[in-house]
Amino acid sequence: MAKDRSFASKVAKTGQGAAQQRVCLQCNQVVTMYKVIDSFKSEKNSAWRFKEKMVPVCKCNEQQVVG
Repeated sequence: MAKDRSFASKVAKTGQGAAQQRVCLQCNQVVTMYKVIDSFKSEKNSAWRFKEKMVPVCKCNEQQVVG
């Protein structure tokens, strides 16, 4: 039989990750991970392709990634 998970147990589990946040060494701000999706045309058949990557963003590099 499956284990019953309440909303409170889910929130408590996500709260554990908050204590282990990464901090930027240069600006001492919390680093947030953003998903950046780049689109490009394939050379084989000229179809659009997408590449996803996770990028750490803080106050130091926010304008480079977002802007």
